[in-house]
Amino acid sequence: MVPISPANPIAPDIPVVPIVPAEPTEPDIPVVPIVPAEPTEPDIPVVPIVPAEPTEPDIPVVPIVPAEPTEPSEPDTPDTPEGALPPITEDLDFTATGIPLGVTTIATTNCSEVFDSISSLEKAVSTEMPAGTTLCLADGEYTDGLELKFGGQGTADNPIKIAAENAGQAKIVAGKVSISMAGDFVQLQGMVFNGVSYDSSLIQTRHGTHNLCRDCRISEVAIIDAVANNTSGILMHLYGQRNWVDHSILSGKTVKNPMISFNRWVDSSWDEDVKLAELARDIVIYKNYIANRAPADDKLYAGSSDNDYEAIRTGLSDTHHYDGNSFIIGNLFEQIQGEAEVISNKGSNNVISHNTIRNSHGSLTNRHGHSAKIEHNFILGDGHPFSGGIRLVDDSHTVTNNYIDGARYLNTTHHGGIVILGSDGAGDANNGYQQVENVHVAHNTIVDSVNSFNFDGGDKQHQPTNIYLANNLVDHAIGPVFKATDRGVPTASNIAGNIVYGQAFSSNESIAQGQTGFDFIDAGLVKHAEDGLYRPTEQSPNLDGELNYEKGDFAAVTLDMDGQQRLEITAVGADEVTDEMRTFKPLTYADVGPLSYHLEKPQPIVLETEIVNASFDDGLQHWLHSDAQVTTPAQAFSRQSSAQVNSAQGYVTQKVSLLAQHDYMLSAFVKGAYRLEVEGIEHQQSLLDDSQYQWVSMPFNSGDATEANIVLSQPDSVTLKANLIDANLGEFRTASGKSDVWKTYEDDSAGLGDVGSSGDSAFTDTGSEKSGSARVRFKKTGTNHDFTSLPGLSQVVSGLPLHTDMSYSLYYCDNKGENSLSSLHFGAREVDGTPIVDSYAHVKDLGDAPQGNVKSCFKQVTTQFNTGESASIEVFAVMEINKDGQLTDDDIYAHSQFTSNELEVRLDEFSLTYEGEPEAGMVGYFDEVRLVTRSDQDAE
Repeated sequence: MVPISPANPIAPDIPVVPIVPAEPTEPDIPVVPIVPAEPTEPDIPVVPIVPAEPTEPDIPVVPIVPAEPTEPSEPDTPDTPEGALPPITEDLDFTATGIPLGVTTIATTNCSEVFDSISSLEKAVSTEMPAGTTLCLADGEYTDGLELKFGGQGTADNPIKIAAENAGQAKIVAGKVSISMAGDFVQLQGMVFNGVSYDSSLIQTRHGTHNLCRDCRISEVAIIDAVANNTSGILMHLYGQRNWVDHSILSGKTVKNPMISFNRWVDSSWDEDVKLAELARDIVIYKNYIANRAPADDKLYAGSSDNDYEAIRTGLSDTHHYDGNSFIIGNLFEQIQGEAEVISNKGSNNVISHNTIRNSHGSLTNRHGHSAKIEHNFILGDGHPFSGGIRLVDDSHTVTNNYIDGARYLNTTHHGGIVILGSDGAGDANNGYQQVENVHVAHNTIVDSVNSFNFDGGDKQHQPTNIYLANNLVDHAIGPVFKATDRGVPTASNIAGNIVYGQAFSSNESIAQGQTGFDFIDAGLVKHAEDGLYRPTEQSPNLDGELNYEKGDFAAVTLDMDGQQRLEITAVGADEVTDEMRTFKPLTYADVGPLSYHLEKPQPIVLETEIVNASFDDGLQHWLHSDAQVTTPAQAFSRQSSAQVNSAQGYVTQKVSLLAQHDYMLSAFVKGAYRLEVEGIEHQQSLLDDSQYQWVSMPFNSGDATEANIVLSQPDSVTLKANLIDANLGEFRTASGKSDVWKTYEDDSAGLGDVGSSGDSAFTDTGSEKSGSARVRFKKTGTNHDFTSLPGLSQVVSGLPLHTDMSYSLYYCDNKGENSLSSLHFGAREVDGTPIVDSYAHVKDLGDAPQGNVKSCFKQVTTQFNTGESASIEVFAVMEINKDGQLTDDDIYAHSQFTSNELEVRLDEFSLTYEGEPEAGMVGYFDEVRLVTRSDQDAE
């Protein structure tokens, strides 16, 4: 896949429709905001654009089995909330958050001089421009980039400005862009950068260390599908104080570094005043469209170890304890899919409110920093299988009136609806996990989500404490409401008035039904046809909240998610049912971005192919099917309706459009016996646990096909597990490295290595008291090591089928990097020691291997063999040092890997499987079928 060249932008001729503003006003004087023309975008996002003409759902397809297909009966229509919602004001300025009033309006541009070429504008600017100077670029398209370094000492009434002559009409559509601005009251306004290239930063608000912007503004700027010249780069790098980015569009980014980054790096040698002067503070990010942050390296979904791919990062770990006093207000984030953090807050006293996040990977995360206000955000998963909600670290936060719908990040303790992480003891200026304490979490609604509440996320050393948790509402929870640890609810906490409901109450008994402060009651929330949000109906039970709950020094919650005043007897959750006019809502493209001109909504990088009724909310409508049905609510993944295939002859199928020669990923949430197929192209099948859904995905290339049938059915063969006992080493960890089934090869006193247990784990283990792995090492304190010995583990597995191909795998963790002295030697042998297969692995070769989701250092290694005439076989995994024999023992003793880190690896998640015939009577379950590709692939 080849990224689009800056010389060949996706859409350089995006139409721009100028909007005539009201009478010009100075930007810093509070005025009534300019109201744009009637928006053309609907309040509900449109169906994703499908490249090919969609096939009518009732056109017959060729089934994979000869059984006669049947059409389903009409499904029952659920109740909808009665009546229209109260009217909503068009004045969505959110000034109550404390933002400067000037940012809500657009500054007037009065050109001192207009330039009709890039070169003449570049020559005219300087770093000491007089106050009141406004240099403008004439309307037109420019293909030779733009490199500016400008600034000076402007004032509030007489800023220094570089602008488009007419906002949105000066468009740079090729070449390299590098804009550096510094000084006081310096502004960049109205320009469009489409398909350009950039180096480390496209726009930065400094000229150098200590030469920063203060009271600067970047307004009505559009950056669309800019291409980095390197493997990293930042679209807007914000230094200095009191700087604004408002009414702009940032869309399309694939390389490392955030789209917007607050620079809060300081040199430890600087005195405190210099540090404070250098920190980005009092930043305002307001009414922007920030979108299409695609996964790196041409992937369709971000990997669990992908990091530094956020939409916005507000600082650094080292300086998170300094006040940021910044605002991220009223922005629309869509398809932010680069990593597990959409917004990464790493500063203190920041406000993140009134934003809408849609179809994005991961969570709004307070990674470091205290006293954040996270309020009135709408977080809508839109079917993304790794969507999250809100994740909290550190103390003294206010988290209120947030609406979270469709969190899907299933197999993790770090993401869900609202996740309060444990602490590893980290303090200020530390990259660890600070203690969560003195946090107010109230009047939030979490609906149709996995891991709806997690009060002790991440399996950290210290439990959260002193949490004020009141009047929250969870409804339609997928799986248990609470993702619980053995430590239960946070200690020394005040919990009152919460109403929760879902498929189960808690993942373990540490939070038991009847727990004080939680009522397990079905709130009966139903999606409202007008805005798609789950709201109470007349059939809902009493949802009155706790009136006078203990909240410490935190303020009472007086508004709801719609901006309506809460009643004297207020309701739980984010929604107060009242006839008062609404002032807040989920934002659409029409609500954000430039006011003076209109750009067509940028096209996404990750394309979702339309699958009609992909979540089976309408039963089996639009799917051709045989021996299949809609599940009972108890068997459903989400919203009480999934597809159920009842036999090996059963299936459901639908024809979809494809782009030729494109890499795709077909995925679904499944349980039981499943087979995913793109007919005639690729299939994937397995037998999974039928007690809980898992997300599975299947990559394929479309070849020359422009349409194909998606088929959901049962497998014609299944992967069966051999009787490998304590394969995840949970019991081994619980017994402190002792086992009746695992044989260890060690003798530390004789210098033959040491094998013990470790709390590190590739995945969270089930069926045992603890999660863990095997730690294999040569201790650095030893002086008699035999580095030719092979410490490790083995187990004899019996009852194997004869003459059968087996797949043997485990997860291997080696943190010493590509120059590690350790290798993994693993394989299988007869019980008498005769080798069957010997395999080797080194960490340098495992970069693309599947990895653990608890500790990503664990990488999967696999080998194959045939059982032959043996029904019992011993599988083993041992550490081998200096495999190539290039080092002497003295070299190894002197090596930093031995003296500093020890020669140590970890082993976990062993598996021995083979293919076999499926049993009769199996059932397969399917939900949320998704098919994605990327627009930045060139057809071959």
